[in-house]
Formats: sequence, structure tokens, C-alpha cells
Amino acid sequence: MAKIAVIDIGTNSIHMVLAEIQPDASYKILDRFKDMTRLGNGAFTTHRLSDEAITRGLDVIRNLVTLAKNKGYDRIIAVATSAVREAKNGGDFIDLVAEHTGLTVRVISGTEEARLIFLGVKNNVPMTEQPTISVDVGGGSVELMVGNRDQLLHSKSLKLGAIRLADEFLKRTPPSEGMLRSLEDTVTAQLQSALDSFKTKRFDSLIATSGMAGNLAEVVHLRRTNRPLPQINLATISLKDVKEIEQSLRHSTIKARLAIPGLDPKRVDTLFP
Repeated sequence: MAKIAVIDIGTNSIHMVLAEIQPDASYKILDRFKDMTRLGNGAFTTHRLSDEAITRGLDVIRNLVTLAKNKGYDRIIAVATSAVREAKNGGDFIDLVAEHTGLTVRVISGTEEARLIFLGVKNNVPMTEQPTISVDVGGGSVELMVGNRDQLLHSKSLKLGAIRLADEFLKRTPPSEGMLRSLEDTVTAQLQSALDSFKTKRFDSLIATSGMAGNLAEVVHLRRTNRPLPQINLATISLKDVKEIEQSLRHSTIKARLAIPGLDPKRVDTLFP
């Protein structure tokens, strides 16, 4: 039986899972840690990771590596996505991580990110031979994946992550009509073009992954039932609910957003985009 730690260095959050792998290759996650480090703050307009973000990221990764080693996990696999992938100084950040922690971080492409996310979905969601569409809303990119229980059929990685969109389009809160229009036009055009490129046109269901989707589900559930969501995995929300939340976030100030039950204060500027 092998013990393995996996670290995911995302644009919005840095995660670590500690897992045990059985001889038959099945696995059990024993512990998970998450820090909303926001490594990508400002990175998409400047094409650089800021010094503050680098310091924050380095601290979090150093702590996670120490934690894993203290718990007897010597095998640590680390991957980085959109923010590090696109920043001009992303390589410097990877070098710093190696220097401070001895960790070799693999920067993965959007296509590889989509493949890995879909494997996660397939392992956690009961699927049939009918195709479903999955969407992972990250801080830097959005992965769209069409697949069924046997395979991934189509995938696309789009530059539509929430931190990126907030940086690019929402220069103030609440945003002006012009900002909203530019944001919607960009999102619609990119999604349309991605969906047009997929051979499959009908989907059995839509599966959303990531912290953004989870927090949206929590807000919707509280609004509907006045109770906290008992568990995020396999929770369902309706399009009508999503549209209602969108409307309340659209014209609200930061203060009003902070008063919305269940809304993670760290997502006060990113949940809307």
C-alpha cells in the first residue's frame, strides 16, 4: 500500500489531498487541505504573478509540504495550472518552490487539466453511456468536458476563469452596464465556439465542479431551505436558482454581497463572474 500526497496549485486555491493507494489501484483520501491563496490576483492583466502572491503561494506550499512529510508522506506530486502557466515569471515561481521545498512542480496544459478533471468526475459521479457535459470553473480557466462512463469525448480549456474575468471586465462593483455587456459577450462567444466544435450536441446532464460551483450550490440551498447544504458532492441546483443568484449579485455592492447567507467572503468579487 502506497501513501501519496498531491498538491494542486491553482489560480484561486491551492489544495492538497493525502491518499492511500491499495494494491488494486483503488484509493482512499484520508485528508484534504485547501487555502484560497489567490495566486492569480492581477496576473491576467499584468501577465505576471505579483510579489505578494508569490510570497503567499510559497508560504502555503511550504506549509503543505511540511505537513505531508510530518504525516509520513514522502511521495508528493504537484501540478500548477492557469496562473503559473501563463505568467511570464511562472518559471521563476516554480524554481523558488523547488529551492524552498525540494518539490518539482509540473505545469500542466489546459487539455491535460480537462482530462484529469474528467477522471475525477467519472470516479465520483454515477454515469451512463449517455454523454454528460462537465464544467470546471477555476480562477484562470474554465474546462468544458463531454464524456460518458467509458471515455472523454471532447474537451476545451477556455480563458474564462473568475479571477481573470473580474480583472479584465469588472473594474468596479457594482459593474456598469457596459462592463456587464462586454463580460457577457466574451463568455457567450467563447462558450458558443467551444460547443459548436463538439460533435455531441445533446447532453444527459450538466455537472459543475470546483469551489465556485460548490459555493453557488451552498448559497442556493440556504436560500431555498434556510438550512446549510449537508454535502456538496451530487447536490443539484436549477437553472432558475442560478439566474436568481446572478440577478442579486449583478447590481449589488460588496457590502450587500457579504450579507448573502452562505456566500464565501473570499469569493465576494469572483462568484458573480
